[in-house]
Amino acid sequence: MKRVEIKNKQGNVIGKIQFHSNQNKNTVESIISELRPGDGKAIYDAEATDNKFTQQTNYAAVNWDEGFESLKERLSPWQPLFPTLSKIHKIQVYYGFDNLLSHEIDEMIEESERSRKNVVVRDLKPNNTLVGVDITYHSDQGTYRFRIFGTTKSRIQVPDSENSKIEKLEVRGNEAFYISSVNNQQLVWIEEDSGGKAIQYEFMGNDIQKCVLFSIAESMI
Repeated sequence: MKRVEIKNKQGNVIGKIQFHSNQNKNTVESIISELRPGDGKAIYDAEATDNKFTQQTNYAAVNWDEGFESLKERLSPWQPLFPTLSKIHKIQVYYGFDNLLSHEIDEMIEESERSRKNVVVRDLKPNNTLVGVDITYHSDQGTYRFRIFGTTKSRIQVPDSENSKIEKLEVRGNEAFYISSVNNQQLVWIEEDSGGKAIQYEFMGNDIQKCVLFSIAESMI
C-alpha cells in the first residue's frame, strides 16, 4: 500500500490517495476490498498505529436522468470543470453516507475493549447528499469515463501485474497520478475550484491514448 498527500499550488494538503493491490492484505484492508457498491462501513482498529477509526465507502452509481444543466445546478456551490469537444453518453451520480456520531464511536471502542476484538465494524447509513459524478463521454479519439468527487480521500486499486505503473505527473499545474495497465488507464488529480473547494478529478479509459486524456484534461472549462 502506498499513501500520498496531494497539495495545492500554495503547498497546503488538500487530499490524500492510497494505492492498493491485492497482495498482503490485513484484516481492515480485506474488509474494505469486499465492500459492494452502496456499502459504507465505520471501522475501528485497536492495533492501528494512527487513524484507529475510519469510515470507508464504496459509492453506488445511480442513473441521472434530469440532464447536464440540472446536474450542474445540483452540484452548486461546487464549481467543477468539465470536458469539452466530447459527447455525453451517460450520466450517473453518487450519494454519500451519514458520519457516525461521537457516542457511536465510543461504543465501538468499548466493544473492542470488552470483547478483546481488535477490529469492530458498523454499517453507515446512506443519505441523499451528492458526493460525486460519473459521466461517460464519446470523442473522436475514443470512449472514456470522467468522475469528480467532493471527497478527497480515495483508495485506488492497482492491478497486481508487472505491467502496472504509477507515474507522478502534473495536470493543469496540479500534482497528478497516471495509473496504467494492459487494460486500463487512469488519470487522477485534485484541484480547487474558484471558491476554494477541493475536487478530485479522474479520467478512465481502455481504448484511449495517454496523450489524449491529458489533452482533454488540460482543455476542460
